[in-house]
Amino acid sequence: MNADQAVRDELGSRWSRELREWAIPDDLLAVAPDSPWSFDPRAFSPFYDGPLNRTQEAIVDLLDRSPSRSVLDVGAGAGACVLPIGSFIQSLLAVDRDAAMLEMLALESESIPQLLVETRVGDFFALEPDLELYDVVTSQNVVYNVDDLFGFLGGLIAHAKVGVVLEMTLYHPHYGLNLLWRQFHQLERPTAPSAVEVIGALVMMGMTPKVALGAGVRRASDPATQVISTRRRLCLTPREDVAIQSALEQGLVLPNPTVTLVCEFADG
Repeated sequence: MNADQAVRDELGSRWSRELREWAIPDDLLAVAPDSPWSFDPRAFSPFYDGPLNRTQEAIVDLLDRSPSRSVLDVGAGAGACVLPIGSFIQSLLAVDRDAAMLEMLALESESIPQLLVETRVGDFFALEPDLELYDVVTSQNVVYNVDDLFGFLGGLIAHAKVGVVLEMTLYHPHYGLNLLWRQFHQLERPTAPSAVEVIGALVMMGMTPKVALGAGVRRASDPATQVISTRRRLCLTPREDVAIQSALEQGLVLPNPTVTLVCEFADG
């Protein structure tokens, strides 16, 4: 094994190990009213008003390089990222493990007449052998769910002709609640991994990602739904809602900005 492969293997192993450290203790899961890993699909509905975010701008910029304007969205959900830029896309393959979310996407896409949409339900690794090439491959907030970092990134790159656009939070999506885990459960949560490891992996794979910090894809949210979402993630019950609301109002949620990574292929 050469030195480069050893460094790559170490990063891949560290990524996997650090993700496992985010597991929630079994005793808390046993009494949790709802799964802390679930979410309200309505929060992932697309917004069509307001400016595009950095991820959407990057996708549009890459699509300008190809007349076919095809997009593969891995972990597309209900289309919050791609449907607001649907007028720039000719064909879209949306992949997600959640069939209900993809049904929402397909229904919503009917309002964009020129957009040809196909959906496939399943895990990206299982579906990948049957996927074709697309001008742009994008994925938002999926990478922290993936144990095989290099396999996932390699799969995205392998199916892109013009480039890849990744969106993720700087730290794990649950990182922002670390102080609340301490307050309600006296539990110290991890801080790793982060987008830094993803950037490092891409560089090891020969990519030169452009990095931008900014707001992510907009999500439907209001104070009441924030309390409900926080309660679910913390494995709490409605009895703690007042305390949760107080903690949120005190600004105890740690900053966790969105990172957009753009890998543009010179020969795309």
